[in-house]
Amino acid sequence: MKRLAAALALAATLLAAAAPPALAADRDVKLTLDGRPVDRAGGVAVVRNGVVYADIVPLVKSFNGLLTFQGDAVVVSIGNSVGRFTVGSRTAKIDQGSVVMRGPVFKRNGDIYVPLDTFINRLAKAKLAVNSAQTQADIIVNASPT
Repeated sequence: MKRLAAALALAATLLAAAAPPALAADRDVKLTLDGRPVDRAGGVAVVRNGVVYADIVPLVKSFNGLLTFQGDAVVVSIGNSVGRFTVGSRTAKIDQGSVVMRGPVFKRNGDIYVPLDTFINRLAKAKLAVNSAQTQADIIVNASPT
């Protein structure tokens, strides 16, 4: 019985040592579109490893786009542009070319998150402003003259 307990303890120790390191906690980012919140509940945008990401579903809704899930990939159509984002990949297919993003697409609680700058600048053809603390990101579509 002691041998079994010792073997189990050793196995648990080895498994814990082989486990991948835990990622730092994602931080929420307030996301607005022309000054209005993209999602009142929050949690739509996060910072992970210094990259601002956003949940692709509310982004597509914000631009009246079309979204199609294909396994671990998602195809988005906004206006005349089409993009394909694949979970775990840093490369997005946008229109006829490939774009290397600042970070990989990931899933969080079943939702797919994409690097916000690539989605906004390359696919939605809008502008993005992120404050230096990465606590707020503003999507600018209809810039009003001052």
